[in-house]
Amino acid sequence: MADYPRRNPFPARGTSSAEETSLPGFLSEWSRHTPTAILPGVRGALRGARVYLEGFPRDGGLSCLYGAHGIGKTHAARHMMAFVHGENPEAVQVYLRFAEDDFVAAYRRLASQLPQTLLADLSLSYLDTIEGDLTARAVGDRVPAEGEPVELLGADQVESGEVLEEQAKEIAAVAGDAPRFQRALSYLIRPGYSEAAYDWLCGRPISPDAAAAIGVGGQIDDPLTCRYGLQLLTTLVTRGGRPFVVVLDQCEKFLLEDGEPVPANIGLLQGLVETIPGASGLLLLVTSESGWDCMPQDLRQRLDAGACHMLPLTPDEARQVLAVYIGAALKAHSDGIWPFTEKGLLELLRHSGGNIRLLLQLAWSSFEAAAPRSSPIDAAVVSGASSRHSRSPSLARLAMLVENELRAGGLAAERVEENGRIMSFQLPDRHEPRAVIKLSEAVFFDDEALNATELVGSAARSAFTALLVTGYVSPPVLDALRGALPTVLVADGSTGFTRELHGLVERIVSMPVRAGQPDELDLTRARLEELAVERLGEAAALRRELANLAERLEHDQRKPRPGWPARRADLVERISQVRTERAAADWAEFRRSRTDVVNQRETLLGWLAVSIGAAVVLIAIALATASLNSIPLSSALVAGALVGAGGAVLTERRLAAARVSHPKAILQSERDLDRLARETRPDARSVDPLRRYAYALKTDPDEAYPQLAEALLRESLPLVRQAMGRRLAASARPPADCVPEVLRGRREGVPEVLLLLARRQRRAEPDRPPRVLRDLQPELRVLVALANPDALDLADGAVTQQPADLALEALGVRGPQHPLARAFRGSVAQTAPIEIPPNALRATAHLLSPLERDGLGTYDWLPLITKIDDLYLFFEELLYYQEEIRSNSHKS
Repeated sequence: MADYPRRNPFPARGTSSAEETSLPGFLSEWSRHTPTAILPGVRGALRGARVYLEGFPRDGGLSCLYGAHGIGKTHAARHMMAFVHGENPEAVQVYLRFAEDDFVAAYRRLASQLPQTLLADLSLSYLDTIEGDLTARAVGDRVPAEGEPVELLGADQVESGEVLEEQAKEIAAVAGDAPRFQRALSYLIRPGYSEAAYDWLCGRPISPDAAAAIGVGGQIDDPLTCRYGLQLLTTLVTRGGRPFVVVLDQCEKFLLEDGEPVPANIGLLQGLVETIPGASGLLLLVTSESGWDCMPQDLRQRLDAGACHMLPLTPDEARQVLAVYIGAALKAHSDGIWPFTEKGLLELLRHSGGNIRLLLQLAWSSFEAAAPRSSPIDAAVVSGASSRHSRSPSLARLAMLVENELRAGGLAAERVEENGRIMSFQLPDRHEPRAVIKLSEAVFFDDEALNATELVGSAARSAFTALLVTGYVSPPVLDALRGALPTVLVADGSTGFTRELHGLVERIVSMPVRAGQPDELDLTRARLEELAVERLGEAAALRRELANLAERLEHDQRKPRPGWPARRADLVERISQVRTERAAADWAEFRRSRTDVVNQRETLLGWLAVSIGAAVVLIAIALATASLNSIPLSSALVAGALVGAGGAVLTERRLAAARVSHPKAILQSERDLDRLARETRPDARSVDPLRRYAYALKTDPDEAYPQLAEALLRESLPLVRQAMGRRLAASARPPADCVPEVLRGRREGVPEVLLLLARRQRRAEPDRPPRVLRDLQPELRVLVALANPDALDLADGAVTQQPADLALEALGVRGPQHPLARAFRGSVAQTAPIEIPPNALRATAHLLSPLERDGLGTYDWLPLITKIDDLYLFFEELLYYQEEIRSNSHKS
């Protein structure tokens, strides 16, 4: 068995967010700390960036990443930006995350990312480039005169006025109100007015005097002028000879308001899509599927070549990602996913929907939940961890909890905010805070040591300092923090945290002023710096493994996949094999029970013979000794004889209770069992399974329905339960009248009661289906629909979010024109117009599966089992072709 990782190999956060900054050091530092799985969406972003850098400055670039929330779009964009910085450190990159549909506010945040010195340098470079172009145009093909240096060829051919005129033409081509923008660029390189020009270009307010001096008028405050400003910045950077990358994230928040498209903003985006690539910049749009869907058709066609639909992970991709993270923790290459089992992996996919961020978060939670740490992480562990996931409060919610607790304790605290978020509470004293409660986001794998060092460094040395972290702190960092700070609490959403927070406030209320401990802080900072170095090494190893994973995935995608007929044949063979194994197991259990009862009878017969024989011998000896006048000995022998007789009576009673029919009969097959059962006296409470089986065959299901139903619920052997269930199903009582027994059997873990439900419902009133059937759980209504294909309204209950709803739709319960119903009756190709999430398909296949535990297909004794198999294979086929389409999409 593979080694068990000593620490949790997975990041609790899963993926990284991005900051709105153009600082190149930020990107390079992030890439050193943060591994990235080069999955198809990431490869698509890198491919667009590589093509852009190779074609710059001739061509611009346009890409779009779209997909579900948490699928890794932002992480892919950030990785692409790190790649661009590594390929060309001179590239200028800006990142903007839309928070609303206000483009003016968005432009101001974006333009402010470019430092004033950078814009001034770019403005000078822009003028130099124009002058060079005009000089080259003036010189043309003129040959230098004899003795004239080549470098002086064309000198004094271009005047400064011509340069400014050419600049004005170029600015007018990309921005309306060009004179104002040109004047701002001109004053940007003049020391006395540079700051005012920079503020105006960034959309900030400037004084009326400064505005009049540089001739720009009022503040930029309308969306169209902001669009012109962004287009101008693109031209400024690219004409200065540097690549320019603009990443616009969460575009759906800009394009949609309350779910409805905002036409004006869509028009703004269409303008940027045309002009930024036209000015040799790279524009990357990042949006959800709703954002993509709301774009007009012409915009989507314009984006089509560079659009990458980021899709959920396939099982094979998820398996390889887990293997890479586990191998990195073990510091050795690993192709396996131990301690995760295959069923644990599938459960991860089911709960995460193939979303890589959620999958890694759930993998982290499942690893933490495994107890002991040497036990496998199976489907049950993953399911339990998933139900407890995401209970921790957000930073804002944590701040509210702390503030309420402080108020309840009668403490007045001063809020300390950073970037609009409450980051700490200070309890004032005469000269300095008496106590400080700092709040922090979770401290994760990629930046845990750095963040923790900052937290320790900012701790007040002369005040009591408590640190509250949302959700998670890496264990080694948590130990270091608790060694440096008096109190460190992790807000995990539990009642335990609530009690600890209440205790913290009570402690602050009653505590005196306390001096800090500088030595402990210094030691902790040193330990955290060591952890940072250690994490860098782990991140580098993980990046190498993820790069190897990307190569393997690309190689696997080039392999020809077996067609659906071959896949179906394999599934049918596996189904037949597991059904044979289950039937053999039920039969073996019955025979083992029968053998145990027969052996018990033989043992009791032996004890009966011994007891009788001993009693007879003792009585004979007692009679013989009585003639010798040995009264005490005779009395003892008589007492022994009585004990033996009593044992014989008790043994005989046990034999009567353990009566066995045909004890010498040999059971080789179920045919032998049926033959012997017809010759056997039935008894529902007998220890002999043959007599209980006879009871199942001979009891009238109508006259003794309650007794037979009770026997079914009490029976321990599956083979006998199946016989009882089949006998009950022969009752004239309709399925609707058997629902109470079905529900009770489901609660008590007796699946054979489903035989009462999986049969035709006779209806006296065709227009009024029994309400009790329509109120059943969706998976039970699937059986009703299968058993009543001509009366599907019997199963047409409430629509839920359960996987069974897809199965009901495929059977036609929601109407024969539903795409799934048409596809089930016709061909899978008819599902092309609709998109079904792969996790929903996988969950439905799991519900129907004959291969997974408790799937409807595992009830091999159901008369509908062939229909269940057909429905299961239909959803497996849908899943197969959806993965095939995704695979081809990845290749393209």
